[in-house]
Amino acid sequence: MYQLKARCSGLADLMVKPKSGNGISATAKSAVRKIVKYDLFGYQDFEGNKYTEKGIALEEQAIKLSGRKRGLPLKKNTERRENNWITGECDIYVPSRRLIIDTKCSWDIGSHPFFADEAEEKAKKAGYDAQMQGYMWLWDCDEAQIDFVLLPTPYDQLSSYDDPNRYIDLVEQIPQEKRITTVIIKRDEKIIEKIKER
Repeated sequence: MYQLKARCSGLADLMVKPKSGNGISATAKSAVRKIVKYDLFGYQDFEGNKYTEKGIALEEQAIKLSGRKRGLPLKKNTERRENNWITGECDIYVPSRRLIIDTKCSWDIGSHPFFADEAEEKAKKAGYDAQMQGYMWLWDCDEAQIDFVLLPTPYDQLSSYDDPNRYIDLVEQIPQEKRITTVIIKRDEKIIEKIKER
């Protein structure tokens, strides 16, 4: 029998409360439909864009920068875990510290959160806080850290109207340690219980 399992990256949409009363919100219903279409037919309506393309292309560099910041030799996690409710594959798992680290590559200086409050707002708005709760649940961790990383955009990803100075040169002028902003998310059993209820 089919059992729906939410991906950690989609938990925020499933957690949206309805505008009135109890039940499931329109956003959550839409998210469930997308999961089922993917599970049954392999169909995914979002196949990526220039922002996700940059994140994928620079993931290893972002992980190295995260490791350098912490003085740890970090490497990409390739294990997908699941339980009865959710499934997910975190970027980095540090078992000795019961820690999840997830890297998010910013597109440019304008979209990069240089300030802690800006990074916290961005993480919450994008649903990364719920995503991290899912990862902490799956890997039995106490803390997750989201690293917003600003790296020069690869030249081949720029369009003819993108100014290389803006996306490469200006970024390279900023010291690396100033191009990473971290948001700390503590494990919250109340949120994990809400995930189970949804």
